[in-house]
Amino acid sequence: MPRARRVAVLRQRPIDRETSPAVEPGSLHPYRLWAVGLLERDEHLAVLLDRFRELDAGGRLVLVSGEAGAGKTSLIEEFRRRHLQEARVLVGRCDDLFAARPLGPFVDIAREHRGALSSALAEGDSAAAFEAFLTDLSRPPHPVVVVLEDLQWADEATLDLLRLLARRLDVLPCLIVATHRDDLANDHPLRRAWGSLVGSAISRIELPPLSRSAVAALAKGTGIDARSLYARTGGNPFFVAEVIAGEQDQVPTTVRDTILARATRLGGSARDALDAAAMIGCRCSPELVIDVADCDLDAIDECIQAGFLVDDGHVIEFRHDLTREAIASSLTPLRRRLLHRRALDQLGDDGDIARRAHHAIGAGDRDAIVDLGTRAADRCTALGAHRQAELLYRAVIQHADGLPPAERLRVLQQHTRMCLHVEDIPGGISSGEQALALLEAGDDVVALAEWESEMSSAYYNAARAHDATIFADRAVSRLEPFGRSPALARALGRLAGRRLVTGHFDGAIDAARRAIEMGERVGEQSIIGYAMNALGAALTMTGNVGDGIVSLREAVDRCKGDGQVNEYLVASANLGSTLTVAGELLEAVEVITNATQVAEEQELLFRRNCLLVTRIEPYWLLGWWDQLLADAEDVLGQPTVSEHHRMFALAGRGRVQVRRGDPGAAATLAEAFEIATRGDEVQVEFPVRLARVELLWLAGDTGAARDEAAAILSLIDQVDVTGHRDFLTWCRRLGMEWRSEYDAPPIPMILADDARGVAQWWERVGSEHMAADALADSTDEADLREACERLTAVGSTPRALEVARRLRRRGARGVRRGPRATTRANRAGLTPREVEVAALLCEGLTNAQIATRLVISPKTVDHHVSSVLAKLGVGDRRTVASAAAAIGLAID
Repeated sequence: MPRARRVAVLRQRPIDRETSPAVEPGSLHPYRLWAVGLLERDEHLAVLLDRFRELDAGGRLVLVSGEAGAGKTSLIEEFRRRHLQEARVLVGRCDDLFAARPLGPFVDIAREHRGALSSALAEGDSAAAFEAFLTDLSRPPHPVVVVLEDLQWADEATLDLLRLLARRLDVLPCLIVATHRDDLANDHPLRRAWGSLVGSAISRIELPPLSRSAVAALAKGTGIDARSLYARTGGNPFFVAEVIAGEQDQVPTTVRDTILARATRLGGSARDALDAAAMIGCRCSPELVIDVADCDLDAIDECIQAGFLVDDGHVIEFRHDLTREAIASSLTPLRRRLLHRRALDQLGDDGDIARRAHHAIGAGDRDAIVDLGTRAADRCTALGAHRQAELLYRAVIQHADGLPPAERLRVLQQHTRMCLHVEDIPGGISSGEQALALLEAGDDVVALAEWESEMSSAYYNAARAHDATIFADRAVSRLEPFGRSPALARALGRLAGRRLVTGHFDGAIDAARRAIEMGERVGEQSIIGYAMNALGAALTMTGNVGDGIVSLREAVDRCKGDGQVNEYLVASANLGSTLTVAGELLEAVEVITNATQVAEEQELLFRRNCLLVTRIEPYWLLGWWDQLLADAEDVLGQPTVSEHHRMFALAGRGRVQVRRGDPGAAATLAEAFEIATRGDEVQVEFPVRLARVELLWLAGDTGAARDEAAAILSLIDQVDVTGHRDFLTWCRRLGMEWRSEYDAPPIPMILADDARGVAQWWERVGSEHMAADALADSTDEADLREACERLTAVGSTPRALEVARRLRRRGARGVRRGPRATTRANRAGLTPREVEVAALLCEGLTNAQIATRLVISPKTVDHHVSSVLAKLGVGDRRTVASAAAAIGLAID
């Protein structure tokens, strides 16, 4: 228990920054180190002031980034000192803990401003917390400024709320200032969050290092060589201040060495206080530091006098987190464990659960890790902080041998679910199989079957479709003897999904209909939406696209209306795929994009990746290949991406590479093929094999292309109508006899060798490059010349060259050997037709007027306009002219 000691006020008063003198060269007293971070920051302060003065027109969000030590906190504190005396300022910080506190900055704010937000957070209700905070901001008595610091350590729930605030800025009269370090990993959640924040209400400030001249001015009179100081510190304000404050005539090898050298000058008791504060790792009361360090008030005073700690009159904290990191890293493992142990003891039962779990893990206290880690993980789960929950459950599992079987089972199952949320599929399967072993050792058949059904999804995500189907079948078989039940309905819904992806469409339809009927009988509405999703996708695969779309639209509406976010995202992906099959490409992109935004807001990484790889197909057909590649690289750049999603991303990238003649196409498709062929999933394997056929054929290896096509024949019965359409095209090109069981267009035209008719069908769909590719199958010289020009314009260079070679073999004259100079000069990658459309947009014509002028259908114009806007990177047709001018593109 904490000792009975009260510390009313530290004898050392807080720094008076109002009256502190300006920074003088060669005289950096520790109390004035903060001012170094304000050098060369006037323009950044002006941006903050401008945004604050604009609040009458609506809320503003300013994102402040810079390397650690760039002066982000100093900038905000100076802005607050100069301009925010009359404003209501709410400050929250993120902490560098083992697992971030869920909604940590807002917990800080709620602690200072009791009300609905505090109550919602105490109850673990994230939706209520969001609404409470929005309500508080929407009716302020004074201008409100919300400061959120160190978001590089934020949890998903915090980022969700920040995105929500950003979307409501038009009705929230507040200024939000958020800071973060700029050395973020490519897959850091903050990067995705920032990517979704756009608009005139959002500003970005990037704090650069100090200039050489500023560093030289600071070094003047210190005896330190200015050039060496700049070279060692890179102009980082914090580093410069630390070196100068170290009063050394030589610049040390690292700034960490400087910090530790200064720390050695402290008395033993003061160093104990500094070590304790470093391990506590956050703003804390002086009483806590005194108890953890077993020191007195004088020790803390000494740390403040030396410039390591800062006292704001209520709590103490490190002047800069880099100082805390340097001190913490210098401690021995034994010393760190001891201090964590003391912090855990002193915090008691009333301390923040995330902080107590952090100290339990640092102390290596097995019992406390299991107890506190589980409770903290459960809280993170409730508040939507999935990544933090996964970390905590994982830590608990490592020490959970002594838990009662039922609790150990629950932790393993929760960890599995969190792993799937953050797309750590191997981790999820590992924990899931341990849970499975516990259930198999027991006698609860229903619980075992339900978990087998859940695990079928995990195996599917690991590209183990065969295992997934076995588990789904087994779950249904175990549950059927017990009669109708919600568990059996859910298992049937999952079985429908597994049969769907393995190409057993009739079985999928049967299982889905049984699930829907049973869900209605047992009153489980959530099951109905999930099963209707599988039914709609399966109907589409059998050629019944119209009924498939109807079923999928209802599934999307049901799941969205019932708040079933995960099921809504799954249904949206399938609806997007089905709309693509139906040729409604723009609507498909819209449906998938809307769902992707929801997945990002909820930090459901797996579902987000699923939607990204689903969007690859409509992007492919629309010819939006740069956007396709961006989605593929996004997925491939994630270190824990599932094999399933990796394969689709590789296949999408490979198809574009084949069409563009990229020499890396073979390697990309080889990697995709290796994943596809061990996954036993036809819907995955088929598109990769078909892309390999095209690659081999364009390379002139017709024999190998035929062999690859022959291998597809064993899969074709499990492929949908679009697969039949594409495979039939290649059979005709390779001289192979095969007829599809479907007669949906353009299959009859392909069988009739009506290349012009097939091309016109693709034009109506809105796929310019597929239309050009189809026209290239013609035997008419005029068609071939047109196809060559169109293929070159859309960037299908290898196919254009193949057509050109055929024309020359026929004796045709004047056949171009490469892209036109005008096409090469088109920096936006617009096709000739898109240039025409862009020019008419600049004239202010409507889509209907453009259709009349160019003698094409309004639907085709819709596709061209969307493509022009996408390639120019604009969202408004009125900005086409300025966007084209900005890149030097002539579209007169």
